[in-house]
Amino acid sequence: MAMATEKMNTKCEKCGGTGWILVTEDEVELVRRCECAEKIRRQGLLETAAIPERYHHCTLDSFNIWDKKNKTLARSKKAVREYVDLYPETEKQGLLLMGPVGTGKTHLAVAALQELIEGKGVRGCFADFTSLVLEIQMTFGETGGSRELLQPLVEAELLVLDELGAGKTSQWVLDLLYYLVNRRYLERRATIFTTNLKDPTDSPKAGQEYLADRVSRRIRSRLFEMCEKIELVGGDFRKHQYAHPRYEKNA
Repeated sequence: MAMATEKMNTKCEKCGGTGWILVTEDEVELVRRCECAEKIRRQGLLETAAIPERYHHCTLDSFNIWDKKNKTLARSKKAVREYVDLYPETEKQGLLLMGPVGTGKTHLAVAALQELIEGKGVRGCFADFTSLVLEIQMTFGETGGSRELLQPLVEAELLVLDELGAGKTSQWVLDLLYYLVNRRYLERRATIFTTNLKDPTDSPKAGQEYLADRVSRRIRSRLFEMCEKIELVGGDFRKHQYAHPRYEKNA
């Protein structure tokens, strides 16, 4: 929050950098918060949301619909835009972005998070599933360590949980993840999930792992009740962006 304090000290024409303005209502002088204070508060929320630097550029406007033939890209962008615009009066608590690697799920999820923080002052945070699992495992044997780790994620007004189901986890970790998802489900807190895994009802193939196989059926059940499913299909944008004939020839 040091940066937010620094910005508060810059001179605002209305409040002189104090964050407060004097107003007169019915011949009575009152003190009100200045508009600049809310902007600074939202900047502070953005800085503490734990969004990786690589994703700082992610906005809905910057989402690249690079494959014009892939209708799911524009459709998904529109669905996320509607969620952001309607928040908090959305039909579902959150979003479940599903699709292969490189289709833009994380970009859309982070874009929603950043725009809701900046535009509506939402208190949100970002968490990467793989990193979260590793951090949970590191608390093994510590009394209350895992619960303390998860509490900020439980209490966040909006949580983005990226790459759900990436890698296999122990039953102990799954139980803690269920605690996280279930608490947010019960308290109707907004959550945006992304996953590369398919749902078991989508053309199941023998020997293939699906979302329920990685995160358990009870977590999967809550995801589909609390979230609007947004499915992206198609190729990998990164591969498309960085493709080079020299390397593609031998791929």
